[in-house]
This record gives sequence, structure tokens and C-alpha cells, in this order.
Amino acid sequence: MENSEAVKIETDLRQTPEYGRFLERVGWKTVQVAGRQMFLRKLGPVKIAKMQRVDLPIPVADMERIFRQEKIIMCKLEPREGQSEEKLKELKKLGFAQDKWPLLGAKTLRVNIRPAAEALMSSFKKDARYCLKKALAAAVDIKLNDWGVFYDTWKKAAKNKDLWIPPKKDVQALQEAFGEKCFCLTAGKMAGVVVIVVMQTAYYYYSAALPEAKKLQLPYRMVWEGMREAKNRGALVWDFEGIYDKRWPTKGWKGFTHFKKSFGGVEIEFPGSFIKWRWPF
Repeated sequence: MENSEAVKIETDLRQTPEYGRFLERVGWKTVQVAGRQMFLRKLGPVKIAKMQRVDLPIPVADMERIFRQEKIIMCKLEPREGQSEEKLKELKKLGFAQDKWPLLGAKTLRVNIRPAAEALMSSFKKDARYCLKKALAAAVDIKLNDWGVFYDTWKKAAKNKDLWIPPKKDVQALQEAFGEKCFCLTAGKMAGVVVIVVMQTAYYYYSAALPEAKKLQLPYRMVWEGMREAKNRGALVWDFEGIYDKRWPTKGWKGFTHFKKSFGGVEIEFPGSFIKWRWPF
């Protein structure tokens, strides 16, 4: 098992200024609560709020001030990893109760991508190495930042599985907010991936693969090419952005969790989601 210190990150994606700008572009308002980002969305005369991947404790006075000023009726809070039981108990004393519907994956997988290419590939599990070898042998054109092709491929892949994806304008908002810290890769018109690189961590943010891509094992190549490009942009850690968690099971996550785990890495567990309802007036 890889050392967890090697995949430790300083600040999560959701607490970066770029992510705040992204959410503002898709209809949220970003406010600061003692150095932490809170995102608000208008719901008639009131607002709902979410705070994600934050360190505890959060100063009570600062939070209550925002609640009153913004007329917040409900707040979802998802702490980052490594919070003590004592801090979580304090959160409950503030009126937050654990709920069963985390907005983000309550468990993720991180891979240390510092090693050279050969050593990194050797750290993958046997099935990943086999599939990647097959994918690398396929005569497929890999392109950087062909966003139109990526979105069209993603849309087709989602339709095949009857899944919802964000509108194209939201993907454009992501590009605008992150600029050069965000890139996409495509394999012909069969597979693609969107990766965000912030504070030396690469986030496997969106992915798509059509049936013909899976026959060629192209999803493995998309991860590999994504890791290589992310390393070129200064990333040291690769975050797979969610795997199956038996505490809050989502059956559909089992398949891609097997895929992600074939790249090795360290499992990171978050405390889950906490919710507070309040009278806003």
C-alpha cells in the first residue's frame, strides 16, 4: 500500500478561487466564511447553501452571520478528510445532522504520479497494465483541448446509458474559470477526459467512452495520457474524484470503481455529508 503522505493535498478543488468563479458562472453565489468558501443558490425568497471539503471547526459567529444575512434555509456541509471525532461532534452541536445523500463522493482514490513513466506504469495492477498495453497499440489520434469533440462524445456516451450531463455552457464556464489549469483529451471521437490541475493535484473531472472505445480499452489510455499531461503541468497527485463507498452505496459506482482501483493508489475517506435546516426569517 502506498504511503498516504505521498497523496496528501493542501487544499481541495472546491476551496480554490477558480472553483468559486466556476460556480458563479453557473448560477451560484460565493461568499467567504472564515477563509472557507460557501456557495449559495437562490430559491424564491430564501437561499440554500453548501460548503464542501472544508476544515473544521468553522467559527460559529461567522457562519450564523452569513445565515442571517443571506436568509439561508438549508446548508449542506461536507468536511474534508482527517477531521477528528471531537470536531464532528461539535458540528452536530451546532445543529448539523449527518444525512444520507452526499453531494460529492464520500470516498476517493489518489495516485502518486511523481515517479517516472516506467515506474508509474509498473505501479498499476496487472489488469490495468494489460489493458493499457492494448490501448497504446490502437491506431487512435489523441488530441489536446478539442472541447467540441469531447462534449459530443460525452453526450453520445451519456445517451447510451440514459445519464444526465451538464449543458455545454457549463463546460464552457469551467474552461473560462480555470483557464490553462483545465484541459481535455480525446481519442478520436470515441473517448475523452477532462482534467483540472490546481495546487499540484490533478482531478479526473469528466470522462466519456463509447462502446467501441471500451473494446479498445481506451478509457485506460485516457487516464494514462491525462496523468502524463497533468505531470507536465506540475501535478504530483492524481485524484479520481470518487469511488464506491459501502456507507452510502450507489450500485452504479461499482463498475468504474473497479476500473479506477486498477491504477493502484490510496483510498481516502471523508466524513460524509451534514445538513442543517433553519428558519430564515
